[in-house]
Formats: sequence, C-alpha cells, structure tokens
Amino acid sequence: MDISHLSSFTHKHCRFKLRSGKEVFGVVWEVETTNGEGDPTTSLYFASVRDYERLQQEGSPVQVIPMQPEEIVWAESMAS
Repeated sequence: MDISHLSSFTHKHCRFKLRSGKEVFGVVWEVETTNGEGDPTTSLYFASVRDYERLQQEGSPVQVIPMQPEEIVWAESMAS
C-alpha cells in the first residue's frame, strides 16, 4: 500500500497484514520531517495500541517501529 491508501487507517486501532505474511495489531501514523537538504519527507511508524496511547497521553518513550508503506499489503480498522 502507499501512504495515500493508508491515510484512512492512521491513528486508529487496526489489523495489518504484512508482505512477510505476518498479521499485526496496532496503530500507524505519519510524521512529516525534512531531510538533510531541507526537503519535506513523510515517514510512517507503527506501535501497539497500548504504546500508542501511552505516547499520546504521557509522551513517555515507547517502542515505535519505522514502517515502509510497501510492507503493508492489507489493513482493516478494528475501531467501531
């Protein structure tokens, strides 16, 4: 998937199927930064629901995994 297809799944509890065949549950979100030349770039990150909520509420360090959009082949929202 590309980032434009994933935008409806960002910041939501979802189930993701990865290219490796593994299924994971958690939250993905985009972070816009600039590279060394000052050009804007977007990065995608993944965390468990618990870690994502802790990050949002407390700002405390959590286990965050950088994710390439191409690694996600399927997504389903678990939020009602």
